Amino acid sequence: MSTTEVKGKVVSLDLPAHVLFSGFSDFRNFIQALPADKLEKITVTKDTIEGNVKGFDIGLKVAETVPFSKISYEPMGKSPFPFIITVYFDAVDTARTDFHIEISAEMNFLIKSMVGNKLQEAVDMLTENLSLAFQGKIDPSKFESYDISKYN
Repeated sequence: MSTTEVKGKVVSLDLPAHVLFSGFSDFRNFIQALPADKLEKITVTKDTIEGNVKGFDIGLKVAETVPFSKISYEPMGKSPFPFIITVYFDAVDTARTDFHIEISAEMNFLIKSMVGNKLQEAVDMLTENLSLAFQGKIDPSKFESYDISKYN
């Protein structure tokens, strides 16, 4: 097993760090934009979220928080490999925040060869979609649509 580190691109959002931190620190906020038919497959609390995605049971839990600057999530239940997702909020001023996501994952050679190179693309796409959603340029329930060029 080896550690794979991925750092997503940094985006600036016109929101205070405490607002972003509050949104990301409670998983119940994550499901607000989901269609009703998806909600019945998800169990959510403030600190945990579990569901079934394309036949796989997955879950995340809040592992660490540093108020207004960082939140780390780790897998809950079965996971093909251990990982940590960390979301960073760096206040530029009282109304603007630089935001980025980092992933640290322990993967064996086989898993790394299948998904390792795609992690960077996935993190950058997620960051871009979140940025567009916070700017009101994309409906958060449409995150499955990976063509973001029409929103720029």
